[in-house]
Amino acid sequence: RDLTLGVWQMSLFQAREWWSTQVSEDEEFDVGCLCVANVDNEPTGANKIITGSYQGMLRMYYPKQKEYKIEDLILESNMEAPILQIEAGRFVQGSREICMALLHPMKLSVYMVSAVSSGSSVNYYSMAPAYEHKLTRPAFNMCYGGFGGVRDRDYFCIQSLDGVLSFFEQESFAFSRMITSSFLVPGPICYVPKIDSFVICTNAMCIEAYRYQVLAAAADNVDQAPGEGGSGKKVQVDWSTNIGEHARSIEVVRFTRSLSASQQEILVVGEQTIFTLKDSGGIRLQKRLAEYGITASVAYKMPPESADALPSHNLMLGTNTGHLLILKEMQLVWCARLQGIVPAQICVDTLGGVRGMMVLMDSKGKLQVAYLGTDPPTASLVNTEMKELNYDEMEEEHQELLRVIRQTHGDGAAEPEESLAIEAQVPQVLDLGNEDDCDADDPVGRSDGMVMQLTVHIIVTLGGSKPVENVSITLKAPQCFHLSQNSIFIEKVEAGGPPVVVSVLVRVWNKILCSGLEVLACASYFSVNNEPRTVATTFGLPFALVAKPIPPVKNANHKIQLDCNKQPPPLQTLFAGLLNQPHVSASLSQGTSNLLSIQYVSGTEATVLVLKSSGRFCVQATEFAALWVLTQELCNKLHEYFGPGGEGAVPDGEEPFFITFQDSLPLHDYFALIDDHFELRRHLDELRKDLADRTQQYRVIQKRLLVRFKDRNPSPLNHLDTLLNLTFEQTILLTDGIDDVEQALRTVSCHLSAATELVLLLVKLRFGLDEENFTILRRHFSPEICDTTDQGWEEKVDTSLLHLLRTSLARSVKDRNTLPPPMKVPQDTLKLRKRITNVVDRLATGARVSGGPPGPPLDGGEEEELPPEEFGGEQ
Repeated sequence: RDLTLGVWQMSLFQAREWWSTQVSEDEEFDVGCLCVANVDNEPTGANKIITGSYQGMLRMYYPKQKEYKIEDLILESNMEAPILQIEAGRFVQGSREICMALLHPMKLSVYMVSAVSSGSSVNYYSMAPAYEHKLTRPAFNMCYGGFGGVRDRDYFCIQSLDGVLSFFEQESFAFSRMITSSFLVPGPICYVPKIDSFVICTNAMCIEAYRYQVLAAAADNVDQAPGEGGSGKKVQVDWSTNIGEHARSIEVVRFTRSLSASQQEILVVGEQTIFTLKDSGGIRLQKRLAEYGITASVAYKMPPESADALPSHNLMLGTNTGHLLILKEMQLVWCARLQGIVPAQICVDTLGGVRGMMVLMDSKGKLQVAYLGTDPPTASLVNTEMKELNYDEMEEEHQELLRVIRQTHGDGAAEPEESLAIEAQVPQVLDLGNEDDCDADDPVGRSDGMVMQLTVHIIVTLGGSKPVENVSITLKAPQCFHLSQNSIFIEKVEAGGPPVVVSVLVRVWNKILCSGLEVLACASYFSVNNEPRTVATTFGLPFALVAKPIPPVKNANHKIQLDCNKQPPPLQTLFAGLLNQPHVSASLSQGTSNLLSIQYVSGTEATVLVLKSSGRFCVQATEFAALWVLTQELCNKLHEYFGPGGEGAVPDGEEPFFITFQDSLPLHDYFALIDDHFELRRHLDELRKDLADRTQQYRVIQKRLLVRFKDRNPSPLNHLDTLLNLTFEQTILLTDGIDDVEQALRTVSCHLSAATELVLLLVKLRFGLDEENFTILRRHFSPEICDTTDQGWEEKVDTSLLHLLRTSLARSVKDRNTLPPPMKVPQDTLKLRKRITNVVDRLATGARVSGGPPGPPLDGGEEEELPPEEFGGEQ
């Protein structure tokens, strides 16, 4: 970008100044403080330049020739209130003359401007107030037009800071309507005559349109509490389009040349993108301009190319680098450098008898009239030293510059010399601790009265030559673990010095089922160049921290079978890290050649059985989610044993080791967990609604009691005190119930997370997914459970899987062209269960998320048709 800016600064294309002045040195200006119009209705049609500042000063200029002269300032007046916006139109009833409207924070004023002359010369200009409207709410901006299809006169629509639209039919107030109760900040507003609608940008980054007739017919909803609306219709949005960023301006134009004579479009200039919308709300075109930094924009009408040609508009943008960009149908056709001004507002009109003059104004009060042109360089390069040129040195310098340019464009910005690295040292033997730092009733895992714990050492090293300061390390572990510190702050790390070692004590809760053994450590810091940097690492905790061996258990409600293509080793070898712990008895260690039963710290039991003759492992447990950690540990140990460097490493040339799952996926048990989790979410939501009702009722009773207690002649309580005590007791019961349900939801969430990990592993083994496909599937079918009041795991996974079914796993072009529905809380889990089944079926038919063709239909025939509500509407 620096190279591009350098080329712009040396460009021959620049805006040539025709007239300029400094309006004021200590006043502020912004969008809306500039207007160009024949506001005094001069017969020749000569335009005047009107400016208004936030300090309340109104000025009017009439430039007639090049260079500013004192007589160009024809009017100056202190309006004694900040001027937010200036507009010119037919605002006086019974007159077709142009008037001037000034929007102040709490009033709207309309003036008639006229020239007072004697003979053929103009002596001075005067402003005569026509009328004004007092506003009940602070104004933000306004628009005007022939609302409702009226002709030869203009009405006002004023948008307040709290989102209320007030309509004025010239001298008369019409009505006010609040657009939405969740309004935060106002945005630009525009009137579209063709559809008789008002287009605004909301704080949700949506462009919304409201029809004038709908607003006029709606019930009065201003200054009314929720639920107390009138008997009329509600304010309904005509259409809404999400553009993903806030809008800077909205205009009605003919930007696209292919439009018919009856078509128009809405031009929206966002913070980083330009959009053109159809009058029905659909996005026609968009272009991203994130690298320019837009400060002002205006769409100006182009002269017709021929007598029968349709009118069209170009877009002019001002940037914070002091340049003007001209776009024609989203294509940059001209770029010119401005002379010492960063425009806050731009107008294009006829001035001094010349069409297409640009009127620019910045926030500090500099006013400039310019036109596009080219200026040759003012200075020429002259060789003043008549010495002999050294062409060898020039060539070396040229090659060095080329090398720098290639490195800059090819490799990008150079990485800083300092490089932070973190690693974790995890001992495999537990250090059973005393109970000095915890109570006997603390819910932590114990073995023979000793606390099961582990001390992990986080080692931080820094390479390079300069130190870094303020290093923050964050640790993220599954919910079943308790870390002595989740966040670590290091003031300074020296480069090349001794490593910084931080000890973290890890314990496990005995009331939560373990859903994984992996811990994420992420360090964030700022480099010497003040650039944010992060480095992350993961490490696994030993299986012995969450489980201990027990005598063989035969009873099990759930089981899975895994097959491997190599002769498996004894379980004593695979689980040596668990059996060699100091708190494990020798009798249990010696009797586990082909059968091992373990008990998790949470109390759940699981068993692994090996059949050496067939190379099959059977993992069984009393709970479905308890299969996951033991199965994961078994697969990791098998890959470690048969992998490179292991005791049973496969020689080169032989078939590599792999594990398969031949049975059908246990989706029935998995869906039961999903139903339990979703029912707890719904129950928690119902309890929260009941609590909101009870607290509202409690406040209402309190207010009534206070009113009666303050009265000199109080009326009877009519058992209000009894009702207050009853409401208080119900509130306490509801809060206790919410605590219990939230605890149950956390427990079920851990079970669902472990079960999701197990299903993903079985899908990988069942259909032979490679690491890339498995990683992408895991990101969409996420095992991380994070429920909030607005979004839960079910709707997020449902939307992600629907995205897979409409992209990578789509079977036809029709599926790919279907728009996804908006994310919302479902009524039940039926759609999610169907979505999971569809994904599994398409993987079973050979489809792959990455690098594979779409799978064929399940029955070999026509595509499966889902109901229209699956996709948010009719097809």
